[in-house]
Amino acid sequence: MGTLTSAPRTLRGAIVAVDPVSPISRTVIFQYNPDEFSRTLEPAGRESASEGSGRTWGAPKESLSLTVELDATDQLEAADPAAAAIGIAPQLATLEMLLHPSSARVITNSALLLAGTIELLPIELPLTVLAWGPGRVLPVKITTLAVTEQAFTPGLSPIRASVEISADVLTYDDVSPTHVAFGLSLAHLVAKEVMASAAAVAGAGRTAAEMVGG
Repeated sequence: MGTLTSAPRTLRGAIVAVDPVSPISRTVIFQYNPDEFSRTLEPAGRESASEGSGRTWGAPKESLSLTVELDATDQLEAADPAAAAIGIAPQLATLEMLLHPSSARVITNSALLLAGTIELLPIELPLTVLAWGPGRVLPVKITTLAVTEQAFTPGLSPIRASVEISADVLTYDDVSPTHVAFGLSLAHLVAKEVMASAAAVAGAGRTAAEMVGG
């Protein structure tokens, strides 16, 4: 008979590439949640003496970094044939495809360019979304993927790796109001406002209790 536990089940973080022209989104669910999640926020725009220190040009610029660990050891111990053959190569490929345009788009644009139909334009990548719990679903732009492969199969496919991910958070200032990232950014802002209001109410309650008790 199994034992019951009161420990809550920890959610897993994930990165999702949302492509509006594809019915299938590429998803990387973290095998292990990172131990650290670093964030840096900088005020938006610039200020002049006449504008004062209480003004802003919009949403702050937020950058984040985290390290994702990938490991096929458990699958190898369970004699998983796919892990034995290619290790964690599929997971790494999914992460790296966050920065690659699809081959189909490259071929199509190249053909149109050779035919003189279009000018050479940047290819739009799928929207990358970082899901770190239900209260933090962020549209992001990956700036760096630093991959360290640490062990290999006999065929030289990686078995273990760490991936340092750096990204800039997209805000409502970065996209049009019709873009899906606009709604995600605004929802995240509203969630922050709700939490800040709850903290203010709780703080006021504690202050009042301390004054009465004092």
